[in-house]
Amino acid sequence: MKKFFLFFLLLIIIMLFFPVSVIGIEFNDTRCYYFLSSNSTLEIDYTHSVSLTKVVDTYRVSKDGIYAFQEKWQEFLAGQPTNFDYRAGEFYVKNLNIFLGKSWEYWFIPVNNATVKLDGKVIFIQPKEEGIMKIEIRRAPILVIISRRC
Repeated sequence: MKKFFLFFLLLIIIMLFFPVSVIGIEFNDTRCYYFLSSNSTLEIDYTHSVSLTKVVDTYRVSKDGIYAFQEKWQEFLAGQPTNFDYRAGEFYVKNLNIFLGKSWEYWFIPVNNATVKLDGKVIFIQPKEEGIMKIEIRRAPILVIISRRC
């Protein structure tokens, strides 16, 4: 019985340090990690700081990195795209397939009111301060994900 308990304990310890693919979201001093499926969807909704209209950026994320998948916006002002593929309700929509690498950054100010969803679940809501949101795909031990989940 004692050997079984020690084997089981050792197995749990090994599993906690086993590296898996994760997505990290960092904003100022807060860093959170989440398990990454083979083809997750990351959605970033925010208010454009000039037009004060909604923008939705959608990414496909996997262990291979971050791919810009789709951008939706409501106005053609200050840095927003001028070409689009189609209209969907109030949004102009541009479909993309652009590899961005294993990390990506946004600079948000309070008026942006950014919300981040991973596979449809809200994982981040911007605090009422400005800062840089960093998104990173990497491998990390399961223990890190458990201890750094927001």
